[in-house]
Amino acid sequence: MKHKIVFIDMDGTLYQTENDVIQESSIAAIQSLKNAGYIVAAATGRPLNQMKLILERVKFDYYVLINGGYVLDSEFNMIGSDPISAETTKDLVELANCNEFGLMFHFGDATYIYNDFYPMYYFCKYCNVLDSLFYDPNQAFHKRHDAFNAVVLTKDAGKLQEFMEEHPDLRADLINVKTDGFCYDIFNADNDKAHGIEMILEREGLDWNDVIAFGDSTNDTKMLEKADIGVAMGSASDYVKSYADFSTTDVFHHGLFNALKKILAEEADS
Repeated sequence: MKHKIVFIDMDGTLYQTENDVIQESSIAAIQSLKNAGYIVAAATGRPLNQMKLILERVKFDYYVLINGGYVLDSEFNMIGSDPISAETTKDLVELANCNEFGLMFHFGDATYIYNDFYPMYYFCKYCNVLDSLFYDPNQAFHKRHDAFNAVVLTKDAGKLQEFMEEHPDLRADLINVKTDGFCYDIFNADNDKAHGIEMILEREGLDWNDVIAFGDSTNDTKMLEKADIGVAMGSASDYVKSYADFSTTDVFHHGLFNALKKILAEEADS
């Protein structure tokens, strides 16, 4: 067994977001990895509270959540985190209020909508992530808890771009979902899935040569590039695929299963 640990993106890789489906072939492939002694970890932009429908069917050895900002072990104990600073979180609240942006924050195990309740609610409903979703009209929860990620909904991307230029400590990733405007994930600029993965590798005494990674989006590119084997899903853009070693079929056509069948056969022969 050449490799020892596998990191799997959720939406568009393991999970069919639009219809709440995980292929039985993918579940079987993950179990085969575990039976063979591989460590299997989730690597996702989701917080823990938005993993409920997935965790009803699949359990992982580690969880790289909120794009690497919140990392947990199999028992959901935190082993590392990288929250947005309190001052920057305050600035995001002011930005949304001054410009009438939709805003919600992920706080690790709960999500709070601050502005534009119904547009943000319908966004969460579309993504099947209504668990532990709350509304905070007083906009105070961030004063007592660390925010790991903000989601901003705006029809004026220019105003957000100005804010980002004034806050080089942040990064904004466009979310490709159906929304009334532009929807962005906002998190620390140096925070990504690869950063969270490295916390786990250090804990396990492993390095990137031990890693197999699967993903389909721009927030997967760094982990695909650094992994010894990076696999892009068939639905990924050519840009994302350029960071991978090879691509498989999409999530609707057994992409995870097909790629792991190939990799495990090669591992057995090596």
